[in-house]
Amino acid sequence: APGTKTTHIAELMQNRGRIVATDVSPERLARVAENCLRLRIEIVEPQIIREDSTDAPAGPFEAVLLDVPCSNTGVLGKRPEARWRISPADLVELPEIQKRLLAAACQRVRPGGRVVYSTCSLEPEENADVVRWLLATDDRFLLREEKLHLPGAPADGAYQALLEWAS
Repeated sequence: APGTKTTHIAELMQNRGRIVATDVSPERLARVAENCLRLRIEIVEPQIIREDSTDAPAGPFEAVLLDVPCSNTGVLGKRPEARWRISPADLVELPEIQKRLLAAACQRVRPGGRVVYSTCSLEPEENADVVRWLLATDDRFLLREEKLHLPGAPADGAYQALLEWAS
């Protein structure tokens, strides 16, 4: 649900510091705020942004978790309706959106900072290909770690890449 990663990070931070949680959906941000209230988390600042992310918070931030819109191919087990929404055109359109969002996130990280790029997709076009594109176009970042999780026990399919500012 919206806010699970955000509230988990806030708990790891022991409810100290500052987290700016952004989304294009007021409904999803309301759920983030509800989860924070329920968990007594006070460091999360929900902020609505436009789809093009031009009004995203400027930073600089120590870290950015970028959970991008994706095809959802890693969660088809719990979202079977997604099978009927996915089209071949999505694997052309979504990576372009993901690249734009990843580049914007990297612009908002301070020197020495890091970006975690995350999808619930299994498709290389949305995962490693997007990260490789960033590394080829922005030499400030290094790939420190990446993981592709296949669906099954105990979790859904997903991809994460940790990018760090090159020293």
